[in-house]
Amino acid sequence: MKVSFFTQDDFEDLTQEAFASIRLRSHLLLHESPNDVVQRIIIGLIKGTYIPPHFHELQHQWEHFHVIHGEVELMLFDNNGCLNKKVILGGQSKNVIVQIPPLIPHTLVCRSPTAVVMEIKEGPFDEKFAKVIPSWSYSEDYSIVSRDTITAMMSQLSIGDRFSI
Repeated sequence: MKVSFFTQDDFEDLTQEAFASIRLRSHLLLHESPNDVVQRIIIGLIKGTYIPPHFHELQHQWEHFHVIHGEVELMLFDNNGCLNKKVILGGQSKNVIVQIPPLIPHTLVCRSPTAVVMEIKEGPFDEKFAKVIPSWSYSEDYSIVSRDTITAMMSQLSIGDRFSI
C-alpha cells in the first residue's frame, strides 16, 4: 500500500463516469483485492440513480457511508418494506456519516444533482453474500417498472409507508 491522495478532479471524473453509466453511478475501488479485510469504495451518484433497498445478512457486514459531496437521503425499512426512518446526509445537513449494522434494509437516494459518497465495509467481499434484495423491493432490471417510476415512488415515501412491487 502507498500513500494516496484524491482530489476534487478525481471526484469530478467519477461523476462524469456516473453520467455515462446506465446505472447513473460509478465506483472507484480503493482496496487492492476483494480479499482485503477492509473494503473502501468511493461512489459517484447522479440524481435519479436507483439503489434497490437491500440488507446484508452476515454478522460482519456493517456498512459505513461518508458523504464527501452533495446530498443523499438514507432510507431505513423494516423487514416488510415499511419506511422507518429518512435522514438527509451531506449538503446542509449536520449528518455526514452513518454506520448501518447488518440485517437492516436500507438504500441511499441522491437528492442533489450529483453526490460523492465513501463506503467502507468489512471484507473480504464475496459476491454470493454481497446483499439481499427483499421480495418487496424492485431489482435494477426494470422489466416490471421503469427506474423513473421507481425513483418517483421513493421520493414520495413517508414514514410508515410501504415500498413494494
